[in-house]
Amino acid sequence: MALRFELAGAKASGLAAPRRGKLVLHRLVGKDAGVERPAIVLETPAFFKYTRHGLQPHLVPEVAAEVDALPPATRVQIEDFFDSDAPDCSRFEEGLHKFIALDTAEILMLDTLDPTISVRTAKPANTYMAIGSEAGTKRLTPDLFAQLANSLKPDIVIPLADIVEEPLPSLTQGKRILKSVTRSAKWLDECTAALTYPAAVFAPVVGSHSLELRTMAAKALAARHDIAGYAFNDVCLTLPMEQKLNLVQHSLELLDASKPRYMLGASAPDSVLCAVLRGIDLFDSSYPYAVTELGLASTYVLG
Repeated sequence: MALRFELAGAKASGLAAPRRGKLVLHRLVGKDAGVERPAIVLETPAFFKYTRHGLQPHLVPEVAAEVDALPPATRVQIEDFFDSDAPDCSRFEEGLHKFIALDTAEILMLDTLDPTISVRTAKPANTYMAIGSEAGTKRLTPDLFAQLANSLKPDIVIPLADIVEEPLPSLTQGKRILKSVTRSAKWLDECTAALTYPAAVFAPVVGSHSLELRTMAAKALAARHDIAGYAFNDVCLTLPMEQKLNLVQHSLELLDASKPRYMLGASAPDSVLCAVLRGIDLFDSSYPYAVTELGLASTYVLG
């Protein structure tokens, strides 16, 4: 399998500027090995469809099939299936597309946590991410994440990361953020080492609100050659979107600008437009779900 990102009419740079491109996926693994199949193309900027337990909330498949504007891209989070120490999906060898009855013409991303949940009480340790569930707190280790990815065969994976916010002013002089940076780097190394399925890895970009630690994290990622893209997950930061984008931009200036950039937590229409202007390529679409859960409808006047 090969995933490549092509920028259209723009020179790759870390400058804050909108850009167009496309993700192109050639899936030639397993039963498809050696079989020429049409490439799956996702024009960017674009969003990955948000799901709960593999389904788009409030949008049944029959209705979704009638919406022409939906991109061929879906995201699933492991958290939805983590109701036991060994999730049932970990034993499903036929792939995540079949597990959730998703068309194989979709680019499928496997992430760890639900981006609509910004406050978490379960605390991680050096060897695992803690995920709260109805059956209690579960431990997701890098090895288990890789095992799930190898079994479920997604096209893109976002390895687990220690995403934190330390209140300002810092109560520990940034020590908790530093721990999250070193822990996330360790988990990334362990996840990529244990991956045998050739999924494209989008590395989490961490550092919270510390510019110094965001610099450390971004420089380490920029030096890697096993990364296909970058994922910005700052949903826990209780900052205005403009300040979050300033932090993201600081990291972008140090990263490989030829790789796609995926941002979680910027799915409201105004946030998406602001992020596109900063050079973000991909988003999640959780905002319509969050609005619908509140019993609201949305109308927009842009321009």
